Amino acid sequence: MITYDWQQRLRQDTLDFLEHKIPAKDYDFEIIYNAYPERVNGEVPQPVITYVAKEMRKVIQNDPDTYIDFLLFIQKKKGDNGKKIFNYVLSKVMLKHPGEYDEIFKKAITDTHDKSEIKKIFDNITLPLLKKHPDKYIDDIINTVRQEPQDYAIECAFATLCKYMKVNKAKAKMINQKIDSFWNSENKTIRSGIVQILKCLYKIDKRIYRDTYRSYQSTYNPNFIEILSDSISENSQLIREIVERWEKSGNIRIKKAAYTAEKTLKKLKKT
Repeated sequence: MITYDWQQRLRQDTLDFLEHKIPAKDYDFEIIYNAYPERVNGEVPQPVITYVAKEMRKVIQNDPDTYIDFLLFIQKKKGDNGKKIFNYVLSKVMLKHPGEYDEIFKKAITDTHDKSEIKKIFDNITLPLLKKHPDKYIDDIINTVRQEPQDYAIECAFATLCKYMKVNKAKAKMINQKIDSFWNSENKTIRSGIVQILKCLYKIDKRIYRDTYRSYQSTYNPNFIEILSDSISENSQLIREIVERWEKSGNIRIKKAAYTAEKTLKKLKKT
């Protein structure tokens, strides 16, 4: 618990830092709280960092353009506390100004190579934006999959879409349609993401899941069939008939996918 006196001091020191240090490009925000007397394992307690982040957000959200360089700097150069402040401030700013600071967000993902930090960015920034402005940010996530070179960012993008579909089932069909353009991708991470979406669809809307299999039941594209095979979540007549068709193919990849599908169907039959 931060005492009232320290709350007042931290608030004032935050305001002073933003007003006087930022214009001079002095981004060492630790000066705000270094005098705080208590330590946890030798570090300033996290509630103090969170309090400073909240006070920063109150100012930055009213004029975020002024603080773009500062935010990008602390996200990249200021360790865990810098990343925490960046994630918190940007999540609030982007909710208030949707679309205006997408470039900061994209740059942060591109410049981040730590898997856990990329996940935090998607969980703390992307998912709340997706919930509030779905039509815009569904497309943004699709573009992330299309443009982002980092496999883990692509994994997080698909995972975020799945998390969102679970809380907004009405958008599941739209998301499934939008990822259709990725089905022929040779990128294993993208194809695994499609499988993740289809398995998620089975849990939240079996009708859309089954319609997907119906729409591809006559395909002989090995890429598509491998995705469908890996996504099998039920032992139904529809699925069995499709797998039987694959088994008759002379294509080695399709036969291999059929074999994998048969093993899955047997497992599902036992459960």
